[in-house]
Amino acid sequence: MNTVSGADILLVGTPLQAGRLPGGVCPSLANLTLGTSLRARGIAADLLDPSVDLGAEHRDPKTVLAATVDAVLAARPRLVGITALSPTEGRFGAALARALKQRAPALPIVAGGVWAMAVPDRLLARCPELDGVVVGPGEEGAAVLARQGLARPQDVPGLVWRHDGGFVRNEVHTQPGPSAPLDMTLMRHPEAYDIFCWLTSRGCPYHCAFCTERLGSPRFTADPVAKVVDDIAAFKRFGRRWYLWICDALFGASRTRLAQTCDALQGAGLEFLAESRVDVLRPDDVPRMREAGCNMIYFGLEAVSRRSLVALDKIVDRPERHRRYVEGARALTEACLRHDVLPVFGVLNPVPGDGPEDLAETLELLDGLSTLAARLGPAAHGIAPCFHAFPLRFDPGAPYEQHSAELAAAGVRWSEPPDPLFGDRYLTHASARIGPDAAEAFRAAVRARNSASPLVQQRLWRSFPRPYVEFDA
Repeated sequence: MNTVSGADILLVGTPLQAGRLPGGVCPSLANLTLGTSLRARGIAADLLDPSVDLGAEHRDPKTVLAATVDAVLAARPRLVGITALSPTEGRFGAALARALKQRAPALPIVAGGVWAMAVPDRLLARCPELDGVVVGPGEEGAAVLARQGLARPQDVPGLVWRHDGGFVRNEVHTQPGPSAPLDMTLMRHPEAYDIFCWLTSRGCPYHCAFCTERLGSPRFTADPVAKVVDDIAAFKRFGRRWYLWICDALFGASRTRLAQTCDALQGAGLEFLAESRVDVLRPDDVPRMREAGCNMIYFGLEAVSRRSLVALDKIVDRPERHRRYVEGARALTEACLRHDVLPVFGVLNPVPGDGPEDLAETLELLDGLSTLAARLGPAAHGIAPCFHAFPLRFDPGAPYEQHSAELAAAGVRWSEPPDPLFGDRYLTHASARIGPDAAEAFRAAVRARNSASPLVQQRLWRSFPRPYVEFDA
């Protein structure tokens, strides 16, 4: 096992499952980005990825936890940082902090990530082994922690910490630090990865009711084009043909930046997936993306009816905005199929207030998108649109959380997990007319519209990361 000793800060990722499960292995983009920023400031930052760095296929939770603790302590860091973007990662972080403190009580351990940012007080109350949580863009806070530890917690931007039996919330540094080209040497075993997540911008100017993007990135900021070009040059030098997942919330929002990014990707030998909105990406930009290596675009369609989209804060309540949204979905589907780019649509219906007519409107559009492939014939390259049906999740820190009382008064109901901190809450009753049975029947109807083409399935599976190992909190 390769270890690096004496780092100012060691950033630890959550382990992914191994074995015969479908999906690929990817490094933590959050840890790579933060580690790059810290190293650019002259700070000795290192990463530990239990998925590939432990030297053996440790995937039983107890075994992988013990091996991770051994590796952390062997590295002798001055401080440990744990990223928790979800309750699943939070459970690993809590288990790791507890196990580390049993053997190294004086080792400072701090958490970050959008889920931890949403529940810092509750997390610290539940997990005394965690010394603090950094909220907001983490570069400034992590830099201060790496340099001085917790000697003066009041000086750490965005730190939530214990004091006199309560919690202190330091002022958040809302502007992310300057972007530096990714330091690829942070990965100890780059050859072990199949997928590489990557960003060319942060944040999103839209504020959908279910989204927590703004917690970690309060402002929409684009990376300098020079940084984007340098990252792609590094991908080329590495000689690895990772499947690139461009995680920008709004890839293609700026046509100039899209063209510049595609120019840099041209000839890199990388295939990639991008994410965008149906009312943001332009159909005539799809051919340029395909030439650069794009073979899949994920659109967060979420819903179709004007009422549903307004309820999700996806659009403002104007007929022309709704028309642009629906027409964009149709035009982008055709452009994708004609250029051998798989269009994938996420669907969140039922959403609060939905009735049968809203669900029917969504299925009607999906039927229309599905028939495009048949109408195009050979011009569709043997692929067809793919639809993912998700139950709506009420994430901590999302705008929906602030409207729980009015939603409940309107008859909206959601599940209550056995563990309120480390569990997810899902919509169960969108309205008096749409309960759990109707919701599941709708999701089954959405899935039934997916193509069974091996070309579609192969492309989908290649882009899926493996699930996390599950730990007890």
